[in-house]
Amino acid sequence: MANEISKTVSLTLSSGTPALKATFKPGTLTLDQTTAKLYSTVNEIGTSEESITDFGDLATTEYGQCVIRNLDATNYVQVGITTATYFARIYPGDFAVIPLEDAVDLFLKANTAACNVEIQVWGR
Repeated sequence: MANEISKTVSLTLSSGTPALKATFKPGTLTLDQTTAKLYSTVNEIGTSEESITDFGDLATTEYGQCVIRNLDATNYVQVGITTATYFARIYPGDFAVIPLEDAVDLFLKANTAACNVEIQVWGR
């Protein structure tokens, strides 16, 4: 089989005075999945940094697309790949799709109060 994974992105901005308008629609990308595996969990992430180093049955050489979704309605979650260094902030209800490098660990930390966070890592 081929093209088992499909990613579609569309961002639109319409804001402010004077009006700011922007659209980013690169379209749909299809990817082959040679490792038919999926890690999926919901973790409660606290205000102290938590590391996620084990993605279930996925070998460290099989990491592919990672989806992180903040299920909290109030607080954001910070994301990093090394302790105390964060490259992303996932706002309440928002999500991020990140293609992972092999053998990487995720470091997550909630702001103000614990947040439930859905994490999926799709084998590539």
